[in-house]
Amino acid sequence: MIKTAAGLLLILALSSCASVSVEDGTALATQKKPKLIYVLDFSTAQGDFQVDREGRELDNFKRDIQFMLQKAMVDDLSKRLVYADTGTKTDWARHQDAWLIRGQFVKVYQGSRALRSAIGFGAGGTKMETRVEVYDLSQDSGTAFLTFSTTGGSNAEPGAAFTFSTAPEAIALGGASGAAHGVSEDTKRTAREITAALSDYMYKRGWISKDEWIAPKRSHGNDIY
Repeated sequence: MIKTAAGLLLILALSSCASVSVEDGTALATQKKPKLIYVLDFSTAQGDFQVDREGRELDNFKRDIQFMLQKAMVDDLSKRLVYADTGTKTDWARHQDAWLIRGQFVKVYQGSRALRSAIGFGAGGTKMETRVEVYDLSQDSGTAFLTFSTTGGSNAEPGAAFTFSTAPEAIALGGASGAAHGVSEDTKRTAREITAALSDYMYKRGWISKDEWIAPKRSHGNDIY
């Protein structure tokens, strides 16, 4: 019984995904590293949302996920690359040494929280995909100089069913771990990869050192330009 469970655990672990990666996009030349990056809310208008909410609850969920991603991006960019702040559409008129990021949620799949809690290792896993556009406000251009996508999901952690311990607290922790890692974790991972993609752009132009460079995870092992 234990061998069967262990074998299933290994198969699930190898087939699951617990990260977010960057997919190919386009890049144009822009002049220099910005002093500030504005982050707009990502649009949910055309996104495919498969979550356990409808009506007003779904609208609230979309607003919450917009806020979570925007805040995570501002925090991560400010901490690891360039000072960032929340932006609005009025920032387009500010022709300054700044970049502006906007994007869209393409897919948000909540998966099954029950399966993540009980099994983990990708069972009932979440999925989040975004499209990202970056604009140089100093260029007075309506064309994004950098575009890319992010894709990935949560949960390669074991759930309660595969927490091989006789201690009740250890079994409970395994289940709680699976339940806790969902869409909110995907937003944090997505923010980190957006920061990494911008870092890669800056590093390849000599604007930051190798020590400052953050290598993005690539879906197909190639660069976005």
